[in-house]
Amino acid sequence: MNNQRSPRTPSSAKPARNKPQPREHNAASPSAPAAPLKPPRARAEEPKLAMESTPAGRLREGPLQQLLGYQLAQASIVTIALFQDVVGNPHALRTVEYTLLALIQANPRVSPAQLTKALGLSAPYITNGLDKLAGRGLIVRETNENDRRGFHLSVTAQGESLAQTFTTQLLENERAKFKTLTPAEHLMLTELLHKLARSR
Repeated sequence: MNNQRSPRTPSSAKPARNKPQPREHNAASPSAPAAPLKPPRARAEEPKLAMESTPAGRLREGPLQQLLGYQLAQASIVTIALFQDVVGNPHALRTVEYTLLALIQANPRVSPAQLTKALGLSAPYITNGLDKLAGRGLIVRETNENDRRGFHLSVTAQGESLAQTFTTQLLENERAKFKTLTPAEHLMLTELLHKLARSR
């Protein structure tokens, strides 16, 4: 009798146990630790906020921000200050007196009535400014041949020189001082203001 054991068939072999696989970490699982929050980026002051505040004092302008008259008044603070530094204080000349001198220089033989209309000022106020310019030898009055009651205005040689010098100095200082405007913006602003003034 053969005592040798017959080999086991493959079907009788016990199946190999699968090793437990490591569980994948599910980031969306409620039990998963939350990802650390990134600190918020520091935000610089937006240009819009600066545009909505007063140039000095940083008060919110509110509806005034869209009001041309208000913005012109704010802008005049810096333009008048510049005029006083460059022309007004050094030469004892008011803005209206400089304006009259420059207009007379650009418009020889202009009449006081034309200046009154051009500047929208009263006749006595214009006359007062003309008297001061004439007293300093910057302009001369010439009788109007067509109307003996009126006269024409012209600048003297000194008035011509000063008018050109003052205007040149003001233009140069405006471009240097008003650095918030590019040269193109400066030109555009003067054109827009002139266009606005023509609405009267």
